[in-house]
Amino acid sequence: MALTTQFKLQWHDSDTAGRLALVTMDNGADYRKPNTFGDEALASLTAVLDEVENTPDAKGLLLTGKQFIFAVGADLDSFVGADEDFARQAGGAGHTAFARLQDLQIPTLAAINGACMGGGLEIALHCDYRTLSTGAAAVAFPEVFLGIFPAWGGTQLTPRLIGGAKALELIVTNPLNNNKVMSAAQAFEAGLADRFIDSVDFLDASVALLERLVTGEETITRDAPSTEGLDEALANAKAFAWNKVHGASRAPEVAIDLIEHAARGGDLAEGRRKEIDGLAELLPSRQAQASVYAFNLTQQRAKKQPWRPAADARKVKKVAVIGSGLMGAQLGTLFLRRLEVPLVMKDIDEGVLVKAREHIEGELDKLVAKGRMKAGRATWMKSLVTYTTSYDEVAGADFVIEAVLERMDLKKAIFADIEQVVDAGAILATNTSSLSVTEMAADLAHPERVVGFHFFNPVAVLPLVEIAATEQISDEALATAYQVAKGIKKTAVGCADTPAFIVNRLLTRFMGACSQAIQKGNTFKEVDDAILQLGLPMGPFLLMELVGLKVAFHTAETLNGAFPDRFPIDPNMKMLAEDAPGIFDWSKGGVPFDVVTENLVVDADAQPLTAEEIRSQALEAIADEIHIMLQTGAVADARDIDTCMMLGAGWPFFNGGICKYLDQTGISEKLFGQPLITEVDQAQRA
Repeated sequence: MALTTQFKLQWHDSDTAGRLALVTMDNGADYRKPNTFGDEALASLTAVLDEVENTPDAKGLLLTGKQFIFAVGADLDSFVGADEDFARQAGGAGHTAFARLQDLQIPTLAAINGACMGGGLEIALHCDYRTLSTGAAAVAFPEVFLGIFPAWGGTQLTPRLIGGAKALELIVTNPLNNNKVMSAAQAFEAGLADRFIDSVDFLDASVALLERLVTGEETITRDAPSTEGLDEALANAKAFAWNKVHGASRAPEVAIDLIEHAARGGDLAEGRRKEIDGLAELLPSRQAQASVYAFNLTQQRAKKQPWRPAADARKVKKVAVIGSGLMGAQLGTLFLRRLEVPLVMKDIDEGVLVKAREHIEGELDKLVAKGRMKAGRATWMKSLVTYTTSYDEVAGADFVIEAVLERMDLKKAIFADIEQVVDAGAILATNTSSLSVTEMAADLAHPERVVGFHFFNPVAVLPLVEIAATEQISDEALATAYQVAKGIKKTAVGCADTPAFIVNRLLTRFMGACSQAIQKGNTFKEVDDAILQLGLPMGPFLLMELVGLKVAFHTAETLNGAFPDRFPIDPNMKMLAEDAPGIFDWSKGGVPFDVVTENLVVDADAQPLTAEEIRSQALEAIADEIHIMLQTGAVADARDIDTCMMLGAGWPFFNGGICKYLDQTGISEKLFGQPLITEVDQAQRA
C-alpha cells in the first residue's frame, strides 16, 4: 500500500508572537520510508494553506518533517509511463501549491530537521526563512542524475538565493558526480539556510526564531547574489556535463539553461513556465523512464535481497582478512568501520602488514580530523585489529575473506590452511573476480561454507558486492554472506558460480567487441569516443588502463578457457598486457605509447568502422552475452544485471543500466524477438 504524505497542521499560541501554524509533513511511517510528494500530498498542502489563509489571527507558519526526515521530493513511482500531458499537470500542480506557500502574507520558516532532497528542498526554498539541523543527513538536488531537473522552482529559486555558480554545483555538478550530496554543514555554508541549529533543541529553537521574526525582535536580510564569474561557471558546468554524459542525457543542458535564466534576473513567472516546458520534454523521455526503473532497482528491490535464503545467518563476532595488500587493507578498513568487531589482518609479509596498518589507522585518523569520529572511538577501533603472519590468530573468526593474487593454487592452499584453525561453521569468502569458487572449495572438508564475495575497486566508493553461490553452498553460509553485505552497507546481488560472475564477464565481452574495431583500423580514441556517446563515464580503453591491463587480460584468459567461441584471445589485448606500460602516454597528451603503436595488430584489409558501427557491434555482443547468462541461469533476472552494471561499473542510471537500454532502443527485440526484462521478476521467485 502506497504511503501518502500528509501536511498536518497544529496551532501554537505564542505569548509573544500570537498564533503560529506548525505544519508537519508525515507519511505515517518511520525514517526508513521518507516523505514524498504526489497529488494527494499536494492536495493536503493546499487544504492546510486554505485553513491558514482563512485564519485571520495567524501570524506565522513553520514547516518541518517527521523525525529524521524533512522530505525527499516527488513520488517517483507516479512517473512511470508519464506522457507530456502528465508532466505538465504534475509540474503545474507543484508550482501552484508551492507558490501559494510563497505568497502567504505572514512570515514562513522551513525547519529542515532531516534529509532534504529534490522537491523537499524546493518547498523549503518557497519559505521566507530556513533553519537547518546539524542532524540533517543530506541536502541535495539529485534530479539531473535521474534524467530530469528540479522542476518545482528549484532551478529558479536556488540561483536567486545562493547565486548561479553555487546553484550549478548543487543542481548539475553534484548529481553528475556520483550523485554527491551536501552535508548539513556544507548546505548551510552554501547559503541554503539562515541558521544552523543543534539537533538537540532544533524544533524549539526554530519556533523561537519564527516568534522573533514575527515580532520584529530579529530580522534576517540577505545580499543579492553577484553575477560575477557567472559566464565562467556556466562554461565549466557545460564542459563538466559533456565530459560526464557526452550528450546522452538532455537533463544537464536543460537545467543549465534554466539556472542561467534565473541567475541573470529572468522573470520568475516565466522561469516557472520554462520549468514546466522542460519537464514536459524530459519526464516522458527514455532517460527519465529508465531512471525511475533504476532508482527502484537500487533503492528498493536490491535492499530486499531477493536472492537471500530464509535460513538464519551466523552471527559474525570476528572477521579475518587474508592478504593485506591494497585490496585487503581496504576490506579491513570497511569491515572494521561497519561491523566494529575484532579484525585479524593476516599476510606472509611483515612489510605489507605495516602498510596495511598505516592505511587502516590513517583512514580512522581522517575521520577524526573531519569531525566524523571521536578520537577515543578511533583509538578503541584501532585496538580491535590484530596484524599477524600466523594463522593461529584467525582462530575463532566467523567470517574469513581472502584477497590474494588471482591464482587458483594459492587460494586453495590458503583455504586449506584456514580450515585447520576455524570451526566447521565459519564462512570462507573469496574476493576472486573470475576464478571458480567451486574449484576453490573442492578439496575442503566443508565446501558448503565457501562463497564468492566479490568487491569492486575502490571499495570505499563502489557499493556493489557480487555474491556467487556454488551448487553445494549451505543456506546458512549464503544467508550470512548477505547479512555481512548488509552490515557493511554494500548492495549485494546474487549470481551463480560462473566464470567472472556478472560485471567482469559482460565488460570483457563488451571490450572484446571494442578491441575488434582496433583490428579493423580504428584508433583507441575513435573507439572510446564512440562508446562515450552511450553516456558511459569513460571509454573502454581508458577503463582498461584504470582496471589494469594485466588484470583485464587475466579475466579475458579465464573467460576464453570457459567460452572460447565468444571470448577469443585478442592479440592486441595480449600485447598490451605483456609488453605495454599502458595504452595512452599522458606525458605526450594522451597519444598511444610508441610500443603500442609499433606492435598493434591491424587486419591487412582493415576498413575502419563508423562510430555507429562500433556502438552497434559492442551493444549486440553484450546483449548476446546477457541473453546466454539468463538462459543458462548464470544470473536469475535481467534486473540483477542492470543493478550490477550501475553499481559496479558506473553505467548511467538514465540508461537503466544495460538491459533496460537494450529493451528501450529495440536491440533486444531485434536480436531475440522479446525484451530481456520480463514482467515476472525471476529473482523474486527464486
